[in-house]
Amino acid sequence: MRIESLDAMYAPSSPMMQVETGYSKWLDYTGMDELELRADELMNRSFTHLPALVDILRDQQAVHGLISPALESKLEALAAGEAFTMVTGQQVGVFGGPLFAVYKLLTVLKKAKQAEAKLNKPVLPIFWMATEDHDYAEINHVFVSQPLSRQLRKEALSTVPLAGKASVGELEFDRLKIELVQMLQRLLLSETETRYTTTLYHELVDVIQASHSFAQFFGHMMRRFVGTDFILFDPHQPEVRALERDAFKRLITEHDRLHAALHDSFEDGMPTVELNREAAHLFYHDGTRELLTKQDGFFTTKRGHRFTEAELIQQVDAHPERFSNNVVSRPLMQDHLFPTLAYIAGPGEIAYWLQLRPLFHVLDWKMPLLIPRLGAVLVSANDEKKLTQEGVTLVDYLADPLPDHMFDDETFDQNLYAYRTLTEAIGREAGKHGHRFDAKARHVLERLADEMRAEAKRDQYRLNSRRIHLSTRLLPMDAPQERIWSMVPLLNRHGLDLFERLRRSYEQADFERCLVKL
Repeated sequence: MRIESLDAMYAPSSPMMQVETGYSKWLDYTGMDELELRADELMNRSFTHLPALVDILRDQQAVHGLISPALESKLEALAAGEAFTMVTGQQVGVFGGPLFAVYKLLTVLKKAKQAEAKLNKPVLPIFWMATEDHDYAEINHVFVSQPLSRQLRKEALSTVPLAGKASVGELEFDRLKIELVQMLQRLLLSETETRYTTTLYHELVDVIQASHSFAQFFGHMMRRFVGTDFILFDPHQPEVRALERDAFKRLITEHDRLHAALHDSFEDGMPTVELNREAAHLFYHDGTRELLTKQDGFFTTKRGHRFTEAELIQQVDAHPERFSNNVVSRPLMQDHLFPTLAYIAGPGEIAYWLQLRPLFHVLDWKMPLLIPRLGAVLVSANDEKKLTQEGVTLVDYLADPLPDHMFDDETFDQNLYAYRTLTEAIGREAGKHGHRFDAKARHVLERLADEMRAEAKRDQYRLNSRRIHLSTRLLPMDAPQERIWSMVPLLNRHGLDLFERLRRSYEQADFERCLVKL
């Protein structure tokens, strides 16, 4: 494996390119150079719940598999208030979700290691699994390649009770295990069989059978194929909600100030992103997940729940498990729970985090460092060969992908003009010896023309096959590779240790946007 710098996967205006330069005026800290300043701020804040939080983290890790002794030692330091964290997060997609979820994890591992060296203190990498999210359609599928087609097929699980209404952490998983095995079979059948296929299949079936929730399935994938020295955090558990009581109550009592801060947070030059500026930024759970909104002094939901501020705080005290965060309040809750040095973000997250800084200030905090995740394009030797055959570089291909060759029957017929003239001449000459000789000569020559047309189309197919390969591997469905492909096809093609090898190479690199030559 060789890793090189590559910026071509993102436009210059992308948040991934702009976050540490063009967006600096909307950040409290502008990169790893200001890590010590963030550490000093955190040391002046109180995190009295850390011992209880660490007990929860230990219990959660036991569900996903063994952690390294070094990570266990860091947990002890965190409980004692002698460690920091770096956080990233993503929805718990089946089979690990899109590749960028893995890239987030690789980035938080690398940046936590760099922060430890810089601060001389333990830094725990945290992956916040978005089990409180309710978007089932976002996590229930993979994409599968199809023969001779640039279009990938979306393989999705069937619906389950409350899908799209309740948090994914509450959905029934066990009833989907047979479907997941079938999805895995179709995914691997769409791939060329390799020496890794059988082992990969059996290991993934074991992962499915050992899992009893989407979070466990996701966590087992990351533990098995990335490593054992990071924390997988599931926020949607009653024990966690109990530690969030004070933060929930603060979100309620500070609602008006937070609402005003968010209302005015967008500035010219920021990337455009839709945020619900009218919500109370809390969900209330009563069988389904309902967003709270404050109207005329009351906190209400669309299904008719109605609370005064005092009544809602009473609910938080008595039943914190009935509450969860939305996209705006989750970063604030993260800062409440963890002494967070930095958040590792993708382009969409960077876009909306820029608008959240005033909300941190309302709570008398500063926003943590905002660091873009690894961006990568994985290229095999076969991909490179096909690019060379097409006479195009990867950078050029990403900017201007090659379309299919279209077969032009009219042009082909024009090119056969001389052949048609010869056919006419031979037919007339043969006809001098009888009509049947004319017909036979024309039939033989027309059949030869059809064979030439078929061979020309086969040549075109071979050219298009190469272009379809490049399209589905490098820009599937005209989207970045990292947003479409899951871990499974790459593990099948390049080995079960692929992402461990990528981690080692990436941690030795001094750049964050990478061409990975496999």
